[in-house]
Amino acid sequence: MIKINYFLLLLIFTISFSVKADLRPVYLSLEISAPKTKFTTTELVQLNVTLTNGDFESHSILIPGNQSKGLKLIYFSWYKVDEKNFYTEVHRDSRVISMDTSVKGYVSFNRLEPKKSITIPFFFNDTKNARRHLNSSYEIPKLPVGKYKIIAWYYPWDEELSKYAFNKYDWKGQDLNPDKNPEFLDLSESGTQSTYFDVEIVNEKTQVSKEIYTKTCPKHCKFCHAIDHNQWGKVERIIRRQSSSRSRFKIKGKNFGNWYKKHRQVANYGPYPDAVLASLPSYTGIEIIFKNQKGYHYFYLSWQIGKIKPISSRLNGLLFGMFNISSPFKSSKHRYYVLKKMKQW
Repeated sequence: MIKINYFLLLLIFTISFSVKADLRPVYLSLEISAPKTKFTTTELVQLNVTLTNGDFESHSILIPGNQSKGLKLIYFSWYKVDEKNFYTEVHRDSRVISMDTSVKGYVSFNRLEPKKSITIPFFFNDTKNARRHLNSSYEIPKLPVGKYKIIAWYYPWDEELSKYAFNKYDWKGQDLNPDKNPEFLDLSESGTQSTYFDVEIVNEKTQVSKEIYTKTCPKHCKFCHAIDHNQWGKVERIIRRQSSSRSRFKIKGKNFGNWYKKHRQVANYGPYPDAVLASLPSYTGIEIIFKNQKGYHYFYLSWQIGKIKPISSRLNGLLFGMFNISSPFKSSKHRYYVLKKMKQW
């Protein structure tokens, strides 16, 4: 009997080892977070999904962007756990996007440096923005009061652009494309998913945990006060003043100020573009989502980078054309950075 048990143990170990040998390392990880984890099925709820590049090389991934049709890249499943620790899926989001398609939108690429991440917010029950913004097209399922666990799924393979970001492999860990690109991330044909995140559905709306004031966002923060009172003109003036090339604030070489740091009334800062055109003047922008008592507000901020000096440019042309000499006058200003527009959309 002892010999049989030993043989079975050895067999189990050998099988498990051979199964593990086929497993591929998952370099793209997902994690869910939230400002609050107790909520009703009708209130506005924010869940964040953070995608992290776990590789030692930089890679581009697909993110939802302003996608307006097709199938969702990121969706959620809800699970109920019983007293025997048995998980039952009680709800899964529909992946079909049902939005206003008069404004075209597409998925986008985001370049992630090694071990770096991007956080994408999702606003559940945000009916005001659901038809125009993918992030707001999610709903809390009408489930009974109780504790649940959520998983976020990431499945990009329905998108034509996925072949320019990922190498696909099957459930056995075998590459499905013999000419795989070493610059792309390896991703399973079934996509990938987050770990479980605990939430609780309750009968009555609960308060968010006590607000934490910081040096950059004090109790009487002028920036948050303007957002809370829908004073968008004042918000724009603060951003323009702090983000101009004359500003004393700089973050990573860019002229950003205190407004770009974490604030209570800012739900999300969109990713900064990976690159801009080299010719001057050039333009760049980011999406920013504000929050207050009236809900979530989507804005797009655009800046002009660089400036052409028309008079100097003409003088340079004349001097070169008449005398074939270079002018001492600079025809452009590279260190010019100014907010041109803050538009709600």
